[in-house]
Amino acid sequence: METQPPFRPPADVRSQLVGPLLAYLRATGHDPMPLVARFGLPANAASLPEVSLPLTTLHAFLDAAEALSGDAFLGLHVAQRVPRGTYGLVEYIARASATVRDTFRALARYMALLEPAWQASFQDAADGSGTFAYGIPGEPLAYGRHASEYGLALFVHVGRQLTEQPWRRPAAVAFAHPAPADIRPLVEHFGVTPEFGGGRNALTLDAATLDLRVVGADPVLLSVLERAAGAPLAAAPPADPPVPDFVQHVRDAIRASLQEGPPQVGDVARGLHVSLRTLQRRLADHGTSFQDEVDAVRRALSFQYLKDPHLGVSQVAFLLGYSELSTFDRAFKRWTGMTPRVWREGAEGG
Repeated sequence: METQPPFRPPADVRSQLVGPLLAYLRATGHDPMPLVARFGLPANAASLPEVSLPLTTLHAFLDAAEALSGDAFLGLHVAQRVPRGTYGLVEYIARASATVRDTFRALARYMALLEPAWQASFQDAADGSGTFAYGIPGEPLAYGRHASEYGLALFVHVGRQLTEQPWRRPAAVAFAHPAPADIRPLVEHFGVTPEFGGGRNALTLDAATLDLRVVGADPVLLSVLERAAGAPLAAAPPADPPVPDFVQHVRDAIRASLQEGPPQVGDVARGLHVSLRTLQRRLADHGTSFQDEVDAVRRALSFQYLKDPHLGVSQVAFLLGYSELSTFDRAFKRWTGMTPRVWREGAEGG
């Protein structure tokens, strides 16, 4: 009888902590750029919504950030000042949910959008309490101590914001990593003594807390967001061939800027901390141009969005940063020889 090979986490993981942590270091008087250079991060990592890097590199980066800052509870303190919107679609789904219970159910369902390696769950108990847990199979330390403390601290911090009223303390808190020498800051934040070394991160809340209403819950918006969240996972196109690191950094910056409208080369150059001339020259060295990369990002995303029947073509154009539908029509016809509507009809028919 054949045995299944052991689970192996991906070579690279996607972290949404790197940017807020770098911003926190700068805000507290520490220059983060030596860390950026040491670990080969994008020059504009502090402003990127996520950064991909090997899991072992993430562990080492977080340890080095602790050494630089002298802050033994770096993850906890970053969580207490993360700006709204850092987690994009997943965060807004959580904020639009009706109750705290619904918020954690949504997080369990959509957390893989942030990082496919995560396995998250929410379990209801007979007494009405519930436990939200997440981890990485085969990686008992998950993203490492600081990331784990950041994650659970963030869930509690934001959860209290959502209800705009004090929570009862959690019924239980558990961390994947072993206990640090001093756990008092964690006890103060959570209001309960955590458990440690269990290989997963978990938060248990009582029924009264889970049934608190979320201020600003919006069921109509939630429906739209959930449809948008579900489509890319179900209909993701084949992965693009590998590109040079600099080109990938340009693409990441372009993708992050689409929500602001047509990407501007000057804005991307500033975000990457290079001159406009240097950006254009380095792209030319790789046989491409800024407009070619804008097209590549928009083209790949357009196929994902158009496979979602709940997104109108005009909405797709907006998500891609086009100010007019006709401009998107012309671009898509240049890429495929047909209009977005005709392509969508063919995809649905296939």
